[in-house]
Amino acid sequence: MQEVEPVKILAEVEAELAKKLDEAHRSAERKIASAEQQARRILTEADTQVRQMADASKARIAEESEEYTKEAAGRAEAEAHQIREQAERNIERAVDYILSEVLP
Repeated sequence: MQEVEPVKILAEVEAELAKKLDEAHRSAERKIASAEQQARRILTEADTQVRQMADASKARIAEESEEYTKEAAGRAEAEAHQIREQAERNIERAVDYILSEVLP
């Protein structure tokens, strides 16, 4: 009978260890699933942030382009006005010169 006792104890220890191993395995699977879910959530959030940053960047570029276009148009109009004024003065001088040469 004494020979059966150690075998019984070993069987109980083995069963207890198998139970603990199974629990550890299930716990690890739950942790892995949770980590995978968290990783998916982080990737989704990162993707959303990247899209928001890209949209904000596009909007900023569009605003800056519009500002530059307005500034360039203003400078071009000012330059055109200046050229017109200069041309008008030159035309007046040219007319005066031609008239002075043609008329006595």
